[in-house]
Amino acid sequence: MIAALVLAAAVSASPSTAELQALLVAARVDAARVRDIRCQVLGDPTEHRCDWRQKTAKGRWEAWSVLLAGDGGRWILIDTPGRASRP
Repeated sequence: MIAALVLAAAVSASPSTAELQALLVAARVDAARVRDIRCQVLGDPTEHRCDWRQKTAKGRWEAWSVLLAGDGGRWILIDTPGRASRP
């Protein structure tokens, strides 16, 4: 029983599409305009950068990104979603 509680409280290895979409909605990003979500681990295994394509009001698809971190049994945004910087 204790092992089940520990597993339930552990954050997943990477945020799921549904988890990221819920975070984006909470940050006032229209999740219906989001596609091609990809998340990658940063230096710390609990920190991820997630990238996606987001449709603009003019119908163009732009690259967006956000940083998030595992916090106990959930994911939290650690910056504001925005257009991805171009190298």
